[in-house]
Amino acid sequence: MADEMHIYESDVAWIDDRRTEISTGGRKIEVDSPPEFGGPEGQLYPETLFPSVLASCLLTTFLEFKDRMGINLKSWNSHVTAELGPSPEKGFKFHRIRIHVKMSVDDEDKEKIPRAMQLAEKYCFISRAIRNNVEEILDYEFV
Repeated sequence: MADEMHIYESDVAWIDDRRTEISTGGRKIEVDSPPEFGGPEGQLYPETLFPSVLASCLLTTFLEFKDRMGINLKSWNSHVTAELGPSPEKGFKFHRIRIHVKMSVDDEDKEKIPRAMQLAEKYCFISRAIRNNVEEILDYEFV
């Protein structure tokens, strides 16, 4: 399975103005430009979805290592902050994405967390895709 190629597909359609619709797996979400780029308030934006998908990838990858390492995870909540700014190639790019995790584990598992987090960051495919292009900061605290 590790050497297999996996294909994932979605469809993106223009609705109107700056609104788009993403369809995948029978589900649909609307995505808009943020207010800073002419879109409305209170919508889903690529600028928030992409960092959130990175955080989700890190979590699902962490869950794999949690199982392998026998960690009893009781809770995980993360807050993501992304910095978007001018790109040397014109336009904009993400410069930094910070993911702060608040987690609860059994006391005896706390010593395993640094390694599990390191492995999650190393093997998350989205982390790999942005490596050397976006500064990724992953930190955590126990609650």
